[in-house]
Amino acid sequence: MIVELTHNLISTDITVSHREARSLVSCARKAILDLFPGFEERYDRIVRPHFERVLHTRWPDEAALDEHSCRDLVN
Repeated sequence: MIVELTHNLISTDITVSHREARSLVSCARKAILDLFPGFEERYDRIVRPHFERVLHTRWPDEAALDEHSCRDLVN
């Protein structure tokens, strides 16, 4: 559910900036790993590429997803 909500928001809401989308993905990752400890490898193998594709499709000229912190929250 977290992945689907984040995906829908960053792929359809035209008011979301690339920076905001990256922060949303970072916070979704944190929430998923808080709920499912030990899921890091599967997240990186399955979920992260999904988010990277969405970000690249929407913002093709921006940098790839990096490991910035969820502390970089956007209001």
